[in-house]
Amino acid sequence: VVRLMRLDEARRFLEIHHAAVREIAAKEYPMSVIEEWAPVPITDAAVEALRANHDNEIRLIAEVEGEALGIGVLVLKNSELRACYVAPSATRRGVGSALVTEIERVAREHGLTHLRLDSSVTAEEFYAALGYDVEDRGEHKFRSGTPMAAVKMRKSL
Repeated sequence: VVRLMRLDEARRFLEIHHAAVREIAAKEYPMSVIEEWAPVPITDAAVEALRANHDNEIRLIAEVEGEALGIGVLVLKNSELRACYVAPSATRRGVGSALVTEIERVAREHGLTHLRLDSSVTAEEFYAALGYDVEDRGEHKFRSGTPMAAVKMRKSL
């Protein structure tokens, strides 16, 4: 089941994100990047910042048998698929694909004709299998200025 995230699920949202980054993406990125991307511990301030939602993100939760195991984020104003993360215990079970399918449905419902994203090197193959094309290879910069290898991708809806 893919549904909108509730505000009381902000900490679980961050837990899924952190687990995916620290257990899956960490195989392809240096620890300096991982620390910026998914700092630990998850603080109350980080939870509150997520709840504030300054970019008006549409946030989704994917549940399997009632357990939240995936997260997705859409930013309408940027035509951006901002995030899709799956708990390590749920990889290769269709959770990520279900999230992207729902993000695309919501995007079309709001009149978007395409989506763009900055993929991690780790997730490039996943997005390519869902029809996203590579536009460019480069870097994503965290607020601190730390660079991270990234792949700019796009899909027409």
